[in-house]
Amino acid sequence: MAIADRYLSDDEELVHVARQHWTLLAGEFVALFLIIGVVGTALFFIPWSEDWSLIAAGVVVAVGVVAALAFWFVPMLKWATTVYILTNRRLMMRDGIISKQGRDMPLTRVNDVSFNISLWERIMRYGTLSIQSASEQEGMVLQRVPRPQWFQSEIYRQVNAAQRPEYPSGT
Repeated sequence: MAIADRYLSDDEELVHVARQHWTLLAGEFVALFLIIGVVGTALFFIPWSEDWSLIAAGVVVAVGVVAALAFWFVPMLKWATTVYILTNRRLMMRDGIISKQGRDMPLTRVNDVSFNISLWERIMRYGTLSIQSASEQEGMVLQRVPRPQWFQSEIYRQVNAAQRPEYPSGT
């Protein structure tokens, strides 16, 4: 995936890339439809025979556009820029629109990977992964991960592979 390739070092292989589950955006789409409904209703009730009607319509539309940007577009961009990347050497989390944040955890430092899935999350097939490391820093929490049990087992597979000593060929 092109978004993850720029974060890889030369000797690293991409294993899996995940975004937060699409249900994160459900509330934002409801907000967008409500904004469209309110703007449409307000435009319907503007008395178009008045001199000020075009100005009022412009204000209503401008407020609707600002609200749509704030309650739909910005959260959509935040979702699009939040990515969880698993390679054969580390687990990465990247997010941010203008200012970027990132967190890397070498797989050789991973001690524990646990998941938490509520009933609703189980139905929708997402959950939260908590990764504890051997370092003094706190662990990493990946929220709304699609297929968290599979992702957990994939992390363990890569941790086991990373912790196995590599022997030169022929011995």
